[in-house]
Amino acid sequence: MSSTVRLVLAGPGYIGRIHWLCYRTLPAVYSASPAQVAFQTVLTSRPEMAERLAFAHAASYDQAGAVLDSADLLDICTPNAAHRSLVMAAVASRKPVYCEKPVDLSGDLALELARGAEAAHVFNQVALVYRFLPAMAAARAVVRADIIGDIVTWRAVLLHASYLNPRREMSWRLSSRESGGGALMDLGVHMIDAVRMVVGEFAGVRCDTKTVVEERPVAGSAAGTASVDVDDWALVTGDLVGGSTGTVEVSRVHAGREGTFAFEVFGTLGSVSVDLAQSKAVVMDASSHDVTRDVVVDDPWSSYLKTAFPSPKMSMGLMCDMHAASIYALLDGMSGGQVTFAERPTLMEAAWTQRVVDACYASARSGERVPVDHPNAL
Repeated sequence: MSSTVRLVLAGPGYIGRIHWLCYRTLPAVYSASPAQVAFQTVLTSRPEMAERLAFAHAASYDQAGAVLDSADLLDICTPNAAHRSLVMAAVASRKPVYCEKPVDLSGDLALELARGAEAAHVFNQVALVYRFLPAMAAARAVVRADIIGDIVTWRAVLLHASYLNPRREMSWRLSSRESGGGALMDLGVHMIDAVRMVVGEFAGVRCDTKTVVEERPVAGSAAGTASVDVDDWALVTGDLVGGSTGTVEVSRVHAGREGTFAFEVFGTLGSVSVDLAQSKAVVMDASSHDVTRDVVVDDPWSSYLKTAFPSPKMSMGLMCDMHAASIYALLDGMSGGQVTFAERPTLMEAAWTQRVVDACYASARSGERVPVDHPNAL
C-alpha cells in the first residue's frame, strides 16, 4: 500500500492548478500510484481557493513555515520572485520541496538554494518537465550511444503567440524584477535544459533578444500603461563542451505558431529528432533513411518513463502528461523509490541550467560571446 503525502501547494494559479490536476488524477492515470496525496493546505491570497480545490485549509504565503510542521511536501507555483523564501522555508523545515522553474531570479541565487537543500539532505525536484518526455529520453540515449556519431549541430525551438496582443495587460511575467526574464527565462530554460540533458554542457553562448510590445495597459487603469523590460523573443547560439554548435529559439510573439516545437540533433552518422505528435525519437542514418525501428538502446531513464509517463490511453494532453510524469517521479522518490537518475531535475540541475540562461542575457546586453561555467568543470 502506498504512503500518504500531505501536500502544501503554494500558488493556485494556472500552473498550480496543472500540478493539482496531476496529483488529483494519480489514482486514475496509474495502475499503482507511488503515494496517496492528501490536500492539506493551499497558500494563497484567495482563501476561497481551498474549497474550490478541496484543500482542508488555506493560509497566507508567510505562514509556509508554520503549515509545513504538519505537512510532507511543499509544491511551489508562485510568481518567480517568491520562490526563494518558500524553498528556504521547506529546507528549514527539512521537508521535501517541488519548485516550478526558474528556481530563483538568477543562477547564482538558485545554486545557493540548491546547496542549502543538499546540505540539509532535503529531497527536491524542479518542474523541468521536458526531461520527462519519453521521446526526449530516447533522443538522449541515441546520442549517448554514439548511434549518430560525433555531434555536429543541434536545434531547439519553442514558439508561442499570446503576448503579441498589445492589449494584454501588464503582469509579473513582464517585469524582470518579478520574473527574472521573459521568453528566454519562461520557455528557453526548458530548451536549454533539454540541450544539456540530451547533447551536453554549454561552453559559451551568444544571444540576441527583442521586446516587441514595449508598453502594456495596467489592470484597473483606464489610461495607465507600464513599461515591459523583458524579452518577447530570443535566439541563442551555443557552443558545447564536446565541440558542437547549435541554436535555441524561443518566442511568445510568433503569430500562427502557437506551440511550435522542434528538437533535432545532427551527427556525422545521422540525426535524431523528437516527434511530439508520435511521441518518439526519429533516427535517420547518413543516407537520410529512417532507421528508427532498427535502433535498440538499453537506457534506464527511458525504461523508468515507461511507468512514470501516462500511457496513451490515459493521456491528459501533453502539458499535463509531462507534469504528471514529473510528479510521479517526485512522489516515487519521496516514498523510497530508486530515482537516482542523473536526468531527474533537482534544484542543483536547474541551477546549472539557469546559469546558462544568465550567460545568454549577459551576451544579449554586451553583444559578445559569454563563456559558461558547467558542473563538470568545477
